[in-house]
Amino acid sequence: MRRDFDLVVTMLSELRDAEAAALSQDELVSAVRASIPDELTDATITHHLNILLDAGLIAPAAVNGEASAGWRLTWKGHDALEQEEEDEE
Repeated sequence: MRRDFDLVVTMLSELRDAEAAALSQDELVSAVRASIPDELTDATITHHLNILLDAGLIAPAAVNGEASAGWRLTWKGHDALEQEEEDEE
């Protein structure tokens, strides 16, 4: 499966802009689907979560006391998103 850079940036942005430090997978998927009008399959979203995790841009996080129930943006993820925004200017 090919990487979808727009999807990657959207996922990172949703995590950064969330009011909470972490989002459950359901919350993240809902936010991404609201931001991207294209029809995204669960497999596509899961694949991108996995490659973001592989790259160290996101990490598993406890949500509502449940270990590894969600995702948070790492320091490296914040840096990558800031670099993307600087490149757009």
